[in-house]
Amino acid sequence: MAPVRRAHLVVLVSLVLALAGRAGAATHHVPADVPTIGAALLASGPGDTVLVAPGTYAERVVLPSDVTLRVAGAPGGATIDAELLGPCVDVLAAGNQTRLEGFRLVRGRGGVDPGGTVGGALRSQGGVLSVSDCTFEDGQAVFGGGTAAIGTWIVLRRCTWNGGSATFGGGHFQSAGRLTLEDASFEGPQAAIGGGLFVTNGAMVTVNEAVIRGARANGDGAGAHFDACVATLSLVRFEDGQAGGNGGGIAIAAGGQVIASYCTFLANGSGAGGGAFHVSCNAGAPGARLTAAADCALLSLTHADILKSSGAPPAAGAVDGPGVVRMSSSLVAGNASGLACLDSRATLEVTCSDLYANQGADLSGNCAPIGDATNRSVDPHLCDLAGGNVGLCANSPLVDPGCGDSEWGSEGVTCGPCGDTPTAATSWGRVKVRYR
Repeated sequence: MAPVRRAHLVVLVSLVLALAGRAGAATHHVPADVPTIGAALLASGPGDTVLVAPGTYAERVVLPSDVTLRVAGAPGGATIDAELLGPCVDVLAAGNQTRLEGFRLVRGRGGVDPGGTVGGALRSQGGVLSVSDCTFEDGQAVFGGGTAAIGTWIVLRRCTWNGGSATFGGGHFQSAGRLTLEDASFEGPQAAIGGGLFVTNGAMVTVNEAVIRGARANGDGAGAHFDACVATLSLVRFEDGQAGGNGGGIAIAAGGQVIASYCTFLANGSGAGGGAFHVSCNAGAPGARLTAAADCALLSLTHADILKSSGAPPAAGAVDGPGVVRMSSSLVAGNASGLACLDSRATLEVTCSDLYANQGADLSGNCAPIGDATNRSVDPHLCDLAGGNVGLCANSPLVDPGCGDSEWGSEGVTCGPCGDTPTAATSWGRVKVRYR
């Protein structure tokens, strides 16, 4: 019985120590107790909370490990303005209780790094960081105009990126570590590559419920660029992304493995092909560590909508080199051109999907793309394509379409019975005018 008593004693001592640690945690009020956020953080230790009253604070701050920095009141009530002198918030080797909650971070310019500035509004290096209900506005950096995480497991919930510009990742840049995005919104970010997101170097990514709208890239991947990483996307909408290179929605390069379900690609365009997506095995970011995978670059799409894509053919989507694209239970409609493989080594496999009103061939290329007798070519009857509601009408033939699915596409039924769906693809000439 002695070993049991000793075990109980160890548990009791651990519990007492944990409770003592919590009892000693302090809350510092800014500016009531301490005049600045930076001073309050310097006075904080693990378990402490810095509670900031509404207002604008012209500061650049370092968030210590296991400290919570929180706005008092509604999210967005307090603003940290870095005045283009560096990142608004800098986090290094964060413990798993490090939190940033409810702030507007504006006019950040990124922290200096040998490779270039990193993280316009927020820079995180290593550790674990939880960020919620924050807005990142008009940040600038080489890596991550809005936010950047290097080797960090970063969780961002209910956050918004407005504007932001970078060379890699106008919204967020992720190198190694893990990225979890939930209920996120990106409006108008821009970059040379990866206008909204840039993910590389072995990172593991989960995105659940996000909108990336109006993103721009001079090169590839207006909405997002993935290389040497594994990403799972669910309920993500890529809208009005325009790339000068490939992939107005997303671009996947060597080592990128992307599994996407219930995602919408609406009105995206590119100058070099792949308006909605482009998959290739070309090299990604310099120095990126390739992931071990059976396919050198993979995009798996289930329950996706690819609608009104424009630009250089193939507008709907392209796969090059020995890359792989597999699509099922999806809708490809109203695109300036269809899906194509650009290399005989590529794999383009489309099954149980509706291919409707695309200009030219729905599937083409010298890899002998794999169609299937389960594919259909019927008016999908969408609720309001012109207004951006891509849900199915109650009388859509994509309800109970076969293949064991209750519906095809990304949205399901969102309105009553309706008439025909008007589909009008946009010419590349029109896209060039918009892109300028």
